Amino acid sequence: ARAIRARYPQPDHRITLVASSAFSDLAASTGLFDEVMVINSKRYVEDNAYSRATLRRVAALHAEVAINPGISRDRYGDRLVLVSGATTRIGVDGDPEAQTDKKQRQSDRWYTDLIKITPGIHEIEANAIVAHYFDPSASPSRPRLDRNLISRPDWLPREPYFVVFPGSASVKKKWPADRFADILKRLQQRTGWIAVICGTNAEKPDAQAILDLTGRHRIVDACGRTDLGALAGVLRDAELLLCNDTGAAHIAAAVDCPVVVPCGGYHYGRFLPYPQLNDGEPPVMFTVFEQMPCFNCSWKCIYPRAADEPLYCVSQIGVEAVWQAVGEALESKPHGVSANKS
Repeated sequence: ARAIRARYPQPDHRITLVASSAFSDLAASTGLFDEVMVINSKRYVEDNAYSRATLRRVAALHAEVAINPGISRDRYGDRLVLVSGATTRIGVDGDPEAQTDKKQRQSDRWYTDLIKITPGIHEIEANAIVAHYFDPSASPSRPRLDRNLISRPDWLPREPYFVVFPGSASVKKKWPADRFADILKRLQQRTGWIAVICGTNAEKPDAQAILDLTGRHRIVDACGRTDLGALAGVLRDAELLLCNDTGAAHIAAAVDCPVVVPCGGYHYGRFLPYPQLNDGEPPVMFTVFEQMPCFNCSWKCIYPRAADEPLYCVSQIGVEAVWQAVGEALESKPHGVSANKS
């Protein structure tokens, strides 16, 4: 977004962001956009009347330039570009897995410019290529959140704390709750820190499972109490985050909070682990995985799994491996209070 703004500066250009309601408030607070058009993504996909109304709103902007910067394009985003009527329509020739090859080739024709991305590279590197198209000074680096995007909830404890985020949008990525509870207890025994459990309202059962296993001692259940800005504030001041492969991991890294992530191999190397970047920054992302020959399966697991079970590669990640990563994360911590060693 910063690179696009650099290419199209104010006041000569007006930028409207078409944004999912999941992050539209955060996007608006960046100050990088003149207008944020809020879209309910679920309704846009499932409700034809809402979809048509959304497309009409985009067409009514009479844009001169339309940009779809996502590495994984799908027909829903492509249609927004098509109906924009813009003379210049910029997209990414990246990961085609979000739609069939036939539909990707068809929608490729809807763009005047396609930014070429080498398949299989990490998202940080891919986004840097897209950013460089608009701003030649852009280079691969660990993303950072500006201060104005971060808010510290007033209920946070004043003494040191760590965060556990046990939920996920997909059960396939969920490391078992009893293993989260085991690490939580070990970390409290080692440090004496308060534990804060975060997540959405939908993830309250994940938090409850951990509370039931730990006895609730020095634990704050904060599920449903944070929007994205507040979650960033919680993580900025935390000593550590333990979480599944979710957006919380990347928010933590963007506010310099060490994060430990038990992670499967479904898209190994694209989002996690983070690549080695020559930016001189200390590592904050500690990914734990059990290497298997079937990695990069794109969710097509060859092992029989029940509907409520994580993928086999996730289930194979043991407590001891995660605990070792926690120790490494604490040793490299770029901010906060050092853990008491025992």
